[in-house]
Amino acid sequence: MAGAAPWRLFPIPSESLQTRWPHSNALRGMAEVAILSSDQQAGWSTRLFTKIGLDLRLFYIAVPRAKGDLIGEPAHLVAAIVAIVCEAISTASASVGINILVLATLLRAPALLPSWKQMLGQTWIKLLLIWIAWMAISIAWSPDVANGVDQFVMLKYFIWIPILWPLNKQWRWLFAGILLSAFVLQCIQVAGAFGATYHGQILTKGIRHPTAVGIWDAIALSCWLFMAVALNWQAMLLCIPLAVMSAVGFIWAGQRATLLGILVEIMIANIVLVFAVRGWLRRAALRVVLALVVIGGVYFFIGDELTAKLKHVYNEATKNFITVDASDPSDDQSKILYEERIAMWQMSLIAWQKHPLIGVGNGGYVQATAAIDNVKNPNFDVHLHVHPHSTYIMILTENGLVGLIIFLAWVGAFFVRAFKGVQLDPIRIGVFGAAVIWFSAAAVDSFHRSEFFLSLGVIMMVMAAMPAECSAETGDRAH
Repeated sequence: MAGAAPWRLFPIPSESLQTRWPHSNALRGMAEVAILSSDQQAGWSTRLFTKIGLDLRLFYIAVPRAKGDLIGEPAHLVAAIVAIVCEAISTASASVGINILVLATLLRAPALLPSWKQMLGQTWIKLLLIWIAWMAISIAWSPDVANGVDQFVMLKYFIWIPILWPLNKQWRWLFAGILLSAFVLQCIQVAGAFGATYHGQILTKGIRHPTAVGIWDAIALSCWLFMAVALNWQAMLLCIPLAVMSAVGFIWAGQRATLLGILVEIMIANIVLVFAVRGWLRRAALRVVLALVVIGGVYFFIGDELTAKLKHVYNEATKNFITVDASDPSDDQSKILYEERIAMWQMSLIAWQKHPLIGVGNGGYVQATAAIDNVKNPNFDVHLHVHPHSTYIMILTENGLVGLIIFLAWVGAFFVRAFKGVQLDPIRIGVFGAAVIWFSAAAVDSFHRSEFFLSLGVIMMVMAAMPAECSAETGDRAH
């Protein structure tokens, strides 16, 4: 775009500071006076943050708050960043962080009503609510109602959507918070490489579930690779080492689900960049090359553990079913599936076939599969798992075709919304890619049943779908 300002790491839309108080001309006018006068007095730290597109004045310029807002937007933003960092570290810290953020949101609730009204008007939010309602209804025919209720309560972590949505004007600060969270997590992993332990476990896989740690690392890797090709060569020199650090943490976590997620993201996110933003073909191609070089290089040097796991999975998954001899009375006519996940999926689909339309009911997986004994794994009793390790297969089994169709419709509507965000502001490809990683990895684990998986995914979803401001490269469009 001729004459446009150079694209920055976290570009600040020209109207962003002026629209922090959209419901009062008087408040907006007073804020503009305070902000303009502060330009004359900006210190070195403010100027430094401004160079990367983060406006530090948000935290030290006193402006009137909207009616019903007891703490103000800056305090809400700080609570959100703290909660995101806590979410990445451990279950205990995540509990503290989310409670602080919920309290901060409640203290601003009256002032946030217009933002929530806008949120509820989104198609993807409506479909999400319909899917949640169907899951609640399906508890009625579940063989294990108590477990169905317990599993349904896990969906409370979708609360990240309404508590982060009103901070859309501070999207770049939240994005910086995500990168900070991943960096803190990677520092914990590095400490593990030097012998640090937690409850007797080496910390190279982090404190969280290894798959969750790997997804955080993969998300950071995706974001740093994007910024490495989006900016000038000086920024590339900064971003590539951080991308390497993310790749190291990703390989240390050693989880096949995250490897699947990052490979799918490399393909899809770069295709989206090409079609969403004009003139990005060369940079998208460079991002693919950098991704393969960084991941491949790190994998070559420290990928022994992940290689062994992938080889084990490959060897198991490529074995044929053992064909039984029908004439042998000692043969129990079982199918023996060597890979645990394939065995669980097979067993889950057998249970689904009894109720294909509405499923066995929310929380009914364990009891519905308890009597299925003709699918076995020689290494492990797959009945000991409380879910089939696939979000999509579990939804199909428990909520039927109706539930899966609603879920996929919601996912489709979400990505349509997220794609529009990338069109308006290319930096959104970072969280778009993060959502791609999450939904891809969800194919081999039941993410909607675990707090640490669901919270991570919802954070990335709301970041990808928040109202977007135009960047200098995409013109004057509104979203």
